[in-house]
Amino acid sequence: MAKRKLQMTAFSRFFLFLIIFLPSLFFGVSYLKGEDGIQNLKDMVGIESSESSNNESASSSTKHVTETFVNGEVKRLEDELEEKERRLKDLYQENELLRKQADDAKAELKEVTQQLETIKKAIG
Repeated sequence: MAKRKLQMTAFSRFFLFLIIFLPSLFFGVSYLKGEDGIQNLKDMVGIESSESSNNESASSSTKHVTETFVNGEVKRLEDELEEKERRLKDLYQENELLRKQADDAKAELKEVTQQLETIKKAIG
């Protein structure tokens, strides 16, 4: 008998890809965040670690990363607030200028209307 070549369906290829890709993605993202991927996995699954030193070092590194993130986020939000305050001040000034222009236009329109009525009375 001749051996048949092993053929995989599209689903089995996709499933195999996910089995390899997802765990590597999870550990890669954990590494980039500065966290321990294995400990995160254990925490998600609920497996308790008997080594308290790992927890302490992981929590201290997490605290440092969290503190750095919070400080960066606070700085970004302060900058955004200052920018929005400047923009608000500019918009208030522009609004006042437009209001003054609108009042001037109304006064001019009123004056032109009075002149027109005077001309109509003189003609008719």
